[in-house]
Amino acid sequence: MKWRPEEYDEWYETPIGGLSDRLEKDRVFSFAGPVKGRVLLDAGCGTGNYSLEAARNGATVYGVDASREMLSGACEKARKEGLKIGLCLADATSLPFHDGQFDIALSVCALCFIRDRQRALLEMHRVLRPGGRVVVAVLNSRSPWALARRVKGLFRESVYKDAEFISPGSLLTSLREAGFKQIRTETLLFYPPVNNGLFLKSFGLWEGAGRRLVPWSGAFLAATAVKGR
Repeated sequence: MKWRPEEYDEWYETPIGGLSDRLEKDRVFSFAGPVKGRVLLDAGCGTGNYSLEAARNGATVYGVDASREMLSGACEKARKEGLKIGLCLADATSLPFHDGQFDIALSVCALCFIRDRQRALLEMHRVLRPGGRVVVAVLNSRSPWALARRVKGLFRESVYKDAEFISPGSLLTSLREAGFKQIRTETLLFYPPVNNGLFLKSFGLWEGAGRRLVPWSGAFLAATAVKGR
């Protein structure tokens, strides 16, 4: 799979990408809790979207990614902002860190592209201190967005062609088997994947209806859990 940093970042400049990013970040950092003064791992950091946000908010951040191209993008953005982030070319299934090194571990939409999801979760569990918190977000297989992305992959080159969409039940089981406790899951992004700013102004109606009627079907599936003491 060939990741293209520029193409990846362009998503956030679109109406749907910008809105989705805002809603996703709100949920992820709400789950993570205060990050100021914390040591935070971003496993599968890509071009640094979450690493940069955590660093802006006072965390000591280490980001890892298996793509040299994506890491280069993250390095350049951190340099432009004057943010100090430890960035490392590494696989999330073999993290180059000591046991219990981190207070918080994030992995946002990375597990869907990692062949051994369970090994990656075990590694995040290992590097967290006792009582540390993990926040994982994936592409929900129970969402209409999953079907749309699959269809897109049939007709043109797309990273989603090789992605593994994950259900809420499957993610819950994986976190339990990795040793995490106090697991909570939630989905969001219930509006259709229509990239139109005018249409997306009604996102609040879609989100409200989705949470009430089909709370398991949002496109973005997030989970939070802790490592037992």
